[in-house]
Amino acid sequence: MERTTWREHASGTEPGRYPGEHSAAIGLLAGMALAFAGYFGGFFAFLLVVVMGAAGWVTGLALEGRLDLGALLGARRGRR
Repeated sequence: MERTTWREHASGTEPGRYPGEHSAAIGLLAGMALAFAGYFGGFFAFLLVVVMGAAGWVTGLALEGRLDLGALLGARRGRR
């Protein structure tokens, strides 16, 4: 068995792994959080969880370098 560093393991570049391997589990947890918010907090709590989850997702993508917010906002303002 080939040894990997913690950085390779955390980045998902470990041999035999593919990007997004845990997407189903993350989606399951997100769905459960939304269900709990909707059931116990009502519709507005559900919407708050959706909005905050989307904000966290966009922030995560920006921090990972997979989303360039400067280019996105510049294009929205008419600059290219």
